[in-house]
Amino acid sequence: MSSPNFRVSCSTFGWAMRMTKSLSVNPYFLFLDQFRSNLQKRGILQLKPISIAKIAGRKWRQMTAEQKSVFIEIAKINSARTRMRARPRLPVGGVRRCRIKRVPKEIL
Repeated sequence: MSSPNFRVSCSTFGWAMRMTKSLSVNPYFLFLDQFRSNLQKRGILQLKPISIAKIAGRKWRQMTAEQKSVFIEIAKINSARTRMRARPRLPVGGVRRCRIKRVPKEIL
């Protein structure tokens, strides 16, 4: 794994590329997830979810496009992963149903 062009680091991109339960395609939600985990690592557990979202929203709006681009790129990757994992769509009930047409009484 150690080649001159490949470097493993604990960067935001590496953190976000791990498989998660939900593959969000919204860059802000990816940032919010990372923001929450950073707060937990630092031992800040007493904040309410609403206040965390407000603080994260302010920070997100202050970020430059270059800083946001990491999360946008991860969202694109998650979108592609979600499309690959999609199940074939079936009608409600999970089976294909044939439609039975009524025969007019005049024909009988």
